[in-house]
Amino acid sequence: MQKWTLGKIKKKLKALKELGWVKSNRKHNTGIGKTLEDYLKIKENNIALPDFGVMELKSQRMGTSSMMTLFTKKPERITNAEILKRFGYPDPEFPKHLILHQTITNGKKNGRGFCGKIDENQGKLLILQNRTTLGYYKLEFLRQKAAEKIGNGLILVFANSKKEKGYEYFHYIEAWLLKNIDPKQFLALSKYDIRLGVYRSGKNIGKPHDHGSAFRLTRLSEKTFPHLFKIHRRIL
Repeated sequence: MQKWTLGKIKKKLKALKELGWVKSNRKHNTGIGKTLEDYLKIKENNIALPDFGVMELKSQRMGTSSMMTLFTKKPERITNAEILKRFGYPDPEFPKHLILHQTITNGKKNGRGFCGKIDENQGKLLILQNRTTLGYYKLEFLRQKAAEKIGNGLILVFANSKKEKGYEYFHYIEAWLLKNIDPKQFLALSKYDIRLGVYRSGKNIGKPHDHGSAFRLTRLSEKTFPHLFKIHRRIL
């Protein structure tokens, strides 16, 4: 693996920015990453930096946002079956079955009283219904899951994009060094979904379907993505 210094990667990215619009080296969505790697002359999708370790190189189009499912798992201390029994309501199409679809955004209480709250002393994200704690997720567990999905260290490069005569062009204009995911930011940048319903089609139609409880990172844009990390340094 080629070793870099932070100064060298900054210099390379600055030179790429000064080139202005460059034609994509590959069609489809992966062109932004392939073109960046080719201009930096990187064969592997990672960069070894002193003091930071191996950083994964990623790129994203400016002005777009995406939602990323981190993982699906029930909280500790309570089962989804118990949650459904206590808070479920009849399905309008299959009234013999209870369902429960709830979304918590930014940790705020929703219409049915569900919310999330960080407990610093316990190192947990508590899932509450009004003032009652239903279950919890350990903050370290959330950090590990986020690291598995996103990577524990990134050099994230943003580019403007445009299409002309069937070809896509990129102008790489901003880059961040990101390390050490901060699980406390999940409440600000995620949705927490409880999805307990029934099958709507297929051979199991009308039968209970536990989609699980999922964390989804939302609004991942050039303005919000950096704040998922304790170390977030702009390098371009």
